[in-house]
Amino acid sequence: MTQRVACFTGRFQPFHNQHLEVLSALSHSFERIIVGVTNPDLSNLQAHSASAHRHTDGANPFSFEARVEIIENSISGIQKSDLSNVQIDIVPFDLTTPESWQVPSDTVFAVRIFSPWEASKLSLFTDQGFETLQLPAPDSKLSASDIRLSLIANDNNWESLVAAEAIDTIQTQWSLTTSAKVSA
Repeated sequence: MTQRVACFTGRFQPFHNQHLEVLSALSHSFERIIVGVTNPDLSNLQAHSASAHRHTDGANPFSFEARVEIIENSISGIQKSDLSNVQIDIVPFDLTTPESWQVPSDTVFAVRIFSPWEASKLSLFTDQGFETLQLPAPDSKLSASDIRLSLIANDNNWESLVAAEAIDTIQTQWSLTTSAKVSA
């Protein structure tokens, strides 16, 4: 039997509870989930007409390596239950170069559509010949932008929006990011 593979992509700046919900939902139908971290190279951010901010420095504070660590810590708490029988791979995923995508040809790309940006990703995956799965969007969208604003404000409101296992990593990586910008 062929292994069913799903790919869920995002900048994950940072990875939060609604991202975990997607992984949990996918775990019921797929044996392997590829988490594709978009904008992996922060020195090569590109504008896109469907999103006014995804290419800006302010919207991309965490490095690829930091995001991988945050994702790994986030899923560690639920891996014992929902994700125990699922293989999860975290890979860099440059949306602008489909030839670099590290996914099997029968991968199903899962997308939640909140805006024209996600709709453009759905079209991109379809145009590349992949099957897509449009997941239902929750009633209210949890935005990583709100988490970053809370981090900037130096309050703790963001902590309930992410996995408890990732809080220390996010705080550490945020401190490293902001101290690097101050010293630059």
